Amino acid sequence: MVGITGFVSKESINKSLLDRMIKSLQHQGTYHIDSYSDQHFGCARIHRGIFNPEPQPTFNKTNSLCIFFDGKIYDYQNQLETLKKKGYTFKYMNDAEFCLYSYEEYGEKFIKQLNGSFIFIIHDFPNNKTILVNDRYGHNIHFYALNNNTFFFAPEIKAILQDKNIPKVLNDRAVAEFFVVGEFWDNKTFFQNINVLPPATILTFYEQKISKETYWEFRYETDNNRSQGEYINELIQHYRKAIKIRMDDHHHGITLSGGLDSRTVLAGMDLKKRKEVITCTFGARDCDEVIVAQKVSKIADVKNHIILETSPEILIKNAMFDVWLTEGRNYIGNGFAYPLLSLTKNDIDVIFDGYALDLVLGGGYLKKEILRCKSDKELKEILSNIFLKKKIFQDIELPALFTSDYYQKIKNVLRESFEIEFNKVKHTNLCNKSDQIFINTRVTWMQIGDTPVRDIFETSHPTADNDFVDTILKIPPKWRYNHRLYRKFLMHLAPELSRVPYNHTMIRADAPLVFWRIGLYYLYIRELIKKKMFVFSKGRIFISNKRHYVNFEEWFRTNKSWQSFFRDLLLTENTSSKKYFNQSYIQQLFEEQIEGKKNNIMKLMYLATFELFNKIFFEGESQNIVFVPIDEKYHIVNDLNKI
Repeated sequence: MVGITGFVSKESINKSLLDRMIKSLQHQGTYHIDSYSDQHFGCARIHRGIFNPEPQPTFNKTNSLCIFFDGKIYDYQNQLETLKKKGYTFKYMNDAEFCLYSYEEYGEKFIKQLNGSFIFIIHDFPNNKTILVNDRYGHNIHFYALNNNTFFFAPEIKAILQDKNIPKVLNDRAVAEFFVVGEFWDNKTFFQNINVLPPATILTFYEQKISKETYWEFRYETDNNRSQGEYINELIQHYRKAIKIRMDDHHHGITLSGGLDSRTVLAGMDLKKRKEVITCTFGARDCDEVIVAQKVSKIADVKNHIILETSPEILIKNAMFDVWLTEGRNYIGNGFAYPLLSLTKNDIDVIFDGYALDLVLGGGYLKKEILRCKSDKELKEILSNIFLKKKIFQDIELPALFTSDYYQKIKNVLRESFEIEFNKVKHTNLCNKSDQIFINTRVTWMQIGDTPVRDIFETSHPTADNDFVDTILKIPPKWRYNHRLYRKFLMHLAPELSRVPYNHTMIRADAPLVFWRIGLYYLYIRELIKKKMFVFSKGRIFISNKRHYVNFEEWFRTNKSWQSFFRDLLLTENTSSKKYFNQSYIQQLFEEQIEGKKNNIMKLMYLATFELFNKIFFEGESQNIVFVPIDEKYHIVNDLNKI
């Protein structure tokens, strides 16, 4: 995985340890390595040579400071010119030099204005002081640990674990959260004392102590003094600029779904630039997701639209690799991304996405009861029901799932975690408080999806542009709710793309919301009838669901290899997680799934993810992991003129 890895210590460092950390991150043969070490500081940058390809570290004139930088920042030409006037000399005119000299001139206060996706570390040699800084959203995920007065950092936990003195202890609180809400909150990992660097953080390691400062917060501050039209105009202005400054001389691609977010990236592009872009969509050629993406690609007149066909065989082949790559944070249901996107690595340098736009501008987490609630107490009850009831395993299932001893350890964890997250957000506007809680938990967790992508490409997130997001944060909740302003934004930005159906409803994106509701209801009833027919006919009548790019439940009913994968992993003598789970209950989940009585597939996939994690990191099977390339038949380039 690309990024920055190394350690800082008061004691003399072990240079061979840095070599092992670097090697553990080299999953691609085309990576470039920049490294440096002295008596107390060892650091390396692993990169593809696309963004900031110049060698690092960069030193200041006196060699008292150095920086390793990974990622990309934008729109700082004026500040750079100011530094030049102050006497700073730039050799490469790149992001690393700009950040180093800005730190030397202004200290940490320049960091808040940085616009982009990045991680960098600056080491102060005379004071043996180090700061580690990431972007507002933590797009370039990195981990850190403090052990025996040594500070470790890396884009993957396995690099930190190269120091055999770091204890591998399972984080029980993370396990509880993983099996209830499907994610970790705060900065947890599956390992105690190894944490995620939170978004918008300046971490300082000085005198063998770690301190953290949050320099920016995703906080809605409603401005009711503007009209919808004024907001739309400002959003369009900032968004077009955000995309323009991110379009460079590299080969660009977009992971295009049938939704609105990725479509909006195309909508904001200059018409000529669209012709240079490749769009990639996961799914079978006849599923709704692909059909909608094809129409969007044709209207946008992109260079090529690539269909990356998903299948259970792809997940089975690379499930262990994906869990190893993400250290169990990415459940195996997303394991198709790495092998399929790898097929396009010779065609694409930088991948764009529409990061979280439907959630922050589209009001994806706002509900009628949240808009109507009148008190903090009422909001807490509403959110508690959402977080604690709509989950992987219900409260009533946990005693049956976990062994009695382990259940006693974790039974109250999620309620405690929810209390912490709820009380953390102080906001007088209850709708904005609700959204901020979701941002702090679920949206922050979304960054793990970038892990397999960033191992292949550079990534770019125009929807996370500073000016664009700062405008969104001022929009009243009533206009964000149910995509009300979002739809108008898209219709003004690119009316031709708003006329294509939205895969969630299969109704045109610019249609009145009442038709969206009718479309949703129709699709729900249609799929419900299919499921009932399968159950009542005892499997003799089966009609394929072609809604989404994957259908795990359908695969389980129709694919024997998919069934065998779970049975062999979770229900044998070699199952390593028996110390945590009751196999009799897992057997029950398995049988209910086969018979069509219940849809337990998400439960089984999360159990399989944890089982593989346990085998890799606690049972010593990491030496057996290899990436299995998939057959070229899954790489289909469509002639858009035939659509």
